[in-house]
Amino acid sequence: MTDYVETRSGRPSRYHEYIRRGGKDGYEVEHIWANHPERHADEFDHHQDFMEYRNRIGGLLLLPKQFNASYGDLPYEEKRDHYLKQNLLAQSLNEAAYERDPGFCRFVEKTGLPFCSHAKFKKEDLDARQSLYCLLAEQIWDPKLLMAEVTQ
Repeated sequence: MTDYVETRSGRPSRYHEYIRRGGKDGYEVEHIWANHPERHADEFDHHQDFMEYRNRIGGLLLLPKQFNASYGDLPYEEKRDHYLKQNLLAQSLNEAAYERDPGFCRFVEKTGLPFCSHAKFKKEDLDARQSLYCLLAEQIWDPKLLMAEVTQ
């Protein structure tokens, strides 16, 4: 999904970079919420409920392993600006991603996908991101579009 958003926004593919695992140059899946259920006690009564929600796809990003090691434990509000130095899907959490990137703005307009920035990342924000990812997946793997690409 990360590579799809970037290439459809006019950026070169970084797929081969993104699939690297391990080592200092590898990528891994980051939880947007650090593993601190106490930070979300206003939304979750039980630790297990928090953990289940935290693991939903809408709460995940693909990021360099070194970034995740350095910033992963911070509260969302503290690492949100740092996402601007990462891939476009991570950048889209910050309103600055929508200000001076005409390729990304065209992609959002053309697809109608509900991309939006999030000043905070509460349960309702994760729900919105989850919905975005589901719609994005439906678009990427639409059988009609996949068949059209095969026949071209």
